[in-house]
Amino acid sequence: MGVRVGVLGAGTMGRRHLQALRGDPRVEIVGVADVAAEAARTAAETVGARPCRSVADLADLGVQAVFVTLPNVYHGEAVLEALDRGLHVFSEKPMATTLEAGRQILRRVRDGDRVYQMGFNRRWAPAYRFLRRHVDGGFTPYSANVKINDGDMLTPSWYTNVGISGGFMYDTAVHLIDMVAWLVGPIETVAALGRKSCYPDYDDIGLLLRCRGDRPVAFSTCGHASWAAPQERVELYGDHALLASEDLDRARYTTREQPQAEWQHFPSPDMVTLWGYVDEDRAFIDACLGRGRPPVTVDDAFHSLAVLHAAYASIAAGGAPLPVPAE
Repeated sequence: MGVRVGVLGAGTMGRRHLQALRGDPRVEIVGVADVAAEAARTAAETVGARPCRSVADLADLGVQAVFVTLPNVYHGEAVLEALDRGLHVFSEKPMATTLEAGRQILRRVRDGDRVYQMGFNRRWAPAYRFLRRHVDGGFTPYSANVKINDGDMLTPSWYTNVGISGGFMYDTAVHLIDMVAWLVGPIETVAALGRKSCYPDYDDIGLLLRCRGDRPVAFSTCGHASWAAPQERVELYGDHALLASEDLDRARYTTREQPQAEWQHFPSPDMVTLWGYVDEDRAFIDACLGRGRPPVTVDDAFHSLAVLHAAYASIAAGGAPLPVPAE
């Protein structure tokens, strides 16, 4: 018994999920929808699916689950429509670009019986899995330092259009906002400063996050840093010990006794595996088949959205620390 799947959005993210899904024998990719007919047709041809335009079209094709990979501002509406049509939903980040849309999705998922999973692929990337294994094994992060940068904000074309993206942090930094919550603990307050340095959106942002247990996290993100590695770095500080990762494929664990521990490198057969898309999509299909709960829940999705809402409100308030909104 498999799952009939449709993909809504034939851009870069939609094509990545098609690449990941076509290797899962439990999946039948039925349709690819996009308002740009040529994009839908080209993407659909790669997997032998039918091109179409909308969630309604995918539902008419008999899909049971839909991957929402549209530009950010359209996530909320598309997810709600898919849920109303009785479809399981995998949504790329962010959950939505407004708290109200996020709260609607939260209520709809809790009141219904459909699977909802948020697309935080880094939870399956090998470097971050290494960090999580150590945390699960007893390492306690008392504080952390996190950065995630982009080389530019030119792709996708709508990146600097806040009306579509929601803001710079909704597209990239949201991944490591989730990572902080996953590795250190829920974020309770945010203080943020931002600057519009090279683009019309805030492209230099520094945050001070307070996680549960009064654990401080310094977080920075830049949209014009060049593409020099590492673009992502996480440092977790424990009891005279350090867990660190760089990008998605290397990490190390150092202690007072072994301060020069070697970096571990994690090779992957291809980009969609390294970046976690293959494993996160399989986890979603497992949940659709009743073989487990979605590992990134609607509550995780809403928490990340609420943190971003507080961060932009703090920027507007000149860096004042603000609580992360509740449901």
